This record gives sequence, C-alpha cells and structure tokens, in this order.
Amino acid sequence: MIHFPEVAYMRWAKWHPPARINLARSGAEPCPASALGLTRADLVVTLPVTDGYAPLRDAIARRYRVDRDQVFTVSGGTSFANWFACAAVLNDVAGGEAIVEMPTYEPLRRIPQSLGCRIVRLERRFDESYAIDLERFESLVTRRTRLALVSNLHNPSGARIEMTTLRRMARMLRRVGAFLVVDEVYLECLFGGRTESCVHAGSNVLVTNSLTKAYGLDGLRAGWVLGPRNIIRRAWMIQDLLANNGVAPGERMSLRAFRRLPALRRRAHATLDPNLERLRRYFAEESRLDAFVPEGGNVVFPRVPRHVNTDALARRLLKRYSTLVVPGRFFEAPRHIRISFGVPTRVLDRGLANISRALDDLS
Repeated sequence: MIHFPEVAYMRWAKWHPPARINLARSGAEPCPASALGLTRADLVVTLPVTDGYAPLRDAIARRYRVDRDQVFTVSGGTSFANWFACAAVLNDVAGGEAIVEMPTYEPLRRIPQSLGCRIVRLERRFDESYAIDLERFESLVTRRTRLALVSNLHNPSGARIEMTTLRRMARMLRRVGAFLVVDEVYLECLFGGRTESCVHAGSNVLVTNSLTKAYGLDGLRAGWVLGPRNIIRRAWMIQDLLANNGVAPGERMSLRAFRRLPALRRRAHATLDPNLERLRRYFAEESRLDAFVPEGGNVVFPRVPRHVNTDALARRLLKRYSTLVVPGRFFEAPRHIRISFGVPTRVLDRGLANISRALDDLS
C-alpha cells in the first residue's frame, strides 16, 4: 500500500514568512525568460504524444552521452524524477529495504518509504567531510536491499562523491540485484561542456537531474532520469498511468535552454564562483562556525556552537535581520544551518554579516 507521509521541510519551505535576504533558496538566481531566446514557435499548447518530446530526449542524451532510450523526461523537476526512478525500480518488488544517506534532503528518504520500503540509514559524517565510507555502506547491503539513494553533490553539504566510489557502491549493490539512485541536480553546477554524469558508474545506476539548481530555471520543472533501458521503459509505463504526456510549452522551453546551456552556465557562474570565494573567506574569519566548504554547487551546511539552538538562531535572523536560513533539523542535523550562496553577491554579503550579528545576540 502506498503511504504519503508529511514532508516537514516542504511545508516549511512553502509557508515560511517572507524575508528581504533569502539564503534558504537552493538554486541559482532565477533566470529570465529572455535568456532562452524564445520565438513564437515555442509558444505551443500541444506536441505529438509519445514517450516524451523526442528532440528534448535527444538533447539530454547527447549531453550525458547515453542513448535516447536511456532517457525518461518528466514535467516535475528532480523531485518527480526521484519518485519515478524509485517507483520504476521497486515496481515488481514488494517490501525490501532502501539505503538512504543521512543527513539528507527529506523527500529522498520519504519517497522509498512511501513506496513500502524499510529505510536503512547510511551516515555521512561532518568530521569526515561527508564522504561515503565504503565499509559502512557495504555493511548495510543485504539480500533485502532493493536500492540505495544518495545525492551528489550532497544536499545539504555540497560534498562530492567521486566516480570511483560510485562504481564500487554500484558493484556492491549489483551482487544482490539492487540499484543505485543518484540525485545529481547539484552536480550539474560543476558540469561544463563535458559532463561526468554518475549514470556511467554502472549498469545498475539511475540518476536524476533538472535545470533548476544550476541554471535558475525552477519554473520550467524540466526533470529527467537516466538509467538502464528496462527501468526507463518501466518508468514510461508508469507515466502512461499517471499523466500520459508532458507540458508542451515547458518541453519546448527546456529544449531552448539545452541549446543555450553555455550562456546560461556563464550567467549563473558569474555569481556562484565569486560567492564561493566569499564563503571561504567568511568561514576562515568566523571562528564560531565550523564548515565543510564544497568545491562547487550553491549550498553549504556549517555547524554552530553547541550552546546555540539553530531554530532560535533562525528565528532571530528572521525577526531582527529579515534573513532566512534553513534550520538543520529538516536534514536531521540540528546543530547545522543550510545556507544558499546562489544569490546576488551583495545579498550574500549582507546575509553572512547578519548571521554573525545573530550569533553575537545569542551569545
């Protein structure tokens, strides 16, 4: 029986009070429609009803160096792509276990749980820079394991899992007939002209992605799954039941975005790259916060002093400084806060200064 638990983080993210300085957003600065170079031909209300919009699937296949029949597209961003990936893997299997990283983005543990899996946690530790401990992972893999679900770059810390580690994880899972599902929506921030998609880590690997975090195109809701042909075919059969076809104008606009990715990337990184350097300087000077600073992406997950309650810190920031951060309890790490740096540099500078002021207030 399918069960849909409440996702506390999403309730908070949708209904938190407004703030002048929003460091809780998780994507690059919103991209204007003008950057896509749209024409009248893109303003369509219908497209041929097949398994996705073929030109868009082809564009995705070329970018990630897979075949078209390894591409599933969905109008729902990475969130819906994650659901389809898990549902397609678990379609013929009752019960079983899903290994899910901790800390993690809450929907990643709620999705397999809603599909009937018992959740087993893979701890990613702050003092290990959130790296995957392969011995720890192998100890969790059993004949009951159906899939393992991780994010790369890690949400909330931004830590990267190297391809050699992913390949070893995939091999461990393949021995018991299980799959590795990787949410690589933040890894897209590191891709240039050539990608290193996690889908190439093994024949039992599925990845999910979208145009949201790296390019500021959240509203397009363009999501996709890459993976084994038989699993992708199963995802299309599930799509037949749920929605049949996608959103035509969104698919056309998404295709435009793929044709302009180099320009969209330059636009996003004109903000992300200098902001990452600002973060490094800030954490070097702000001794009260311990932080693993990632190599890229747009989120960071610093740890606060033991005597500071992060919910109280977040309330103080919002009430006195109109600054929003995400309390770590939403990621099962209550001593942390998640900060987004995909904002205009002046906004980031003010937000970081306000965090230090709020720490002063609480001490």
